[in-house]
Amino acid sequence: MTRDETPVGDCLLCRPADADGFFDRRRVWEDQYWRLSVVLRGAVAGFAHLEPHRHIPYVTALDGPEAATLGPVLSRATAAVREATGADKVYVYVFGDRVPHLHFNLAPCHPGGPLVGGAGQVRPDAPPAAPAAHDAAAKAVRLLLAGAV
Repeated sequence: MTRDETPVGDCLLCRPADADGFFDRRRVWEDQYWRLSVVLRGAVAGFAHLEPHRHIPYVTALDGPEAATLGPVLSRATAAVREATGADKVYVYVFGDRVPHLHFNLAPCHPGGPLVGGAGQVRPDAPPAAPAAHDAAAKAVRLLLAGAV
């Protein structure tokens, strides 16, 4: 069992061949800790998944060698996706609601392309958070990280 109580055998991304078939994707690179797969359907050519081999349910559980290598791996993967697709930038986002195995979605973005960044990712009817909520969050993060090594 994992921290989120999902048996690893039930995790689709822990079975990469099954995940490749389900998402219609092709693994294009891997190292000891990470693998990168490009999805072969949808509106965004070059859309990719970067995921650890080891079952880590969410980004908040990221630890060990995966945590230590994430920066260089993410930088290398996004640079490759950007160059391969001719994108101006590559959006990187993490959601964990559908598949509780950490994965970074890499989405190449072209001007006038299918992706809408920035405020377009927030519900249009969502009210802004109160200034006090923003301030409290910033202060809490600063305090939590002040003791970090």
